Amino acid sequence: MIVWLVWLAIFLLAIPLVLRIRHPEQRAFAAYLIFVSIFTVVAGVLFWLLSWLALALGLAPMLERVIPAIVFLLLIFVPAFALAFWQARKPRWRKAPPP
Repeated sequence: MIVWLVWLAIFLLAIPLVLRIRHPEQRAFAAYLIFVSIFTVVAGVLFWLLSWLALALGLAPMLERVIPAIVFLLLIFVPAFALAFWQARKPRWRKAPPP
């Protein structure tokens, strides 16, 4: 339950951020959906991959300590945030006119 509340808080806090960083040609709601979608997918994939890697290497018990757990979360959320931030700042994709 706490995970869902934290996830909801992150997405509510992302609203003013996306409004500030979005490209002027991009609609606010579209930029927000892009940010949320990219962040969710990248964070989910990185969490799965790093969890699998930690289990495969026998490092899972290390995640019970605070510092390794913080590093683990940073390795997940920093790249996810950076990619979502970059995608939300891009201008709208324009389709080429038909020949």
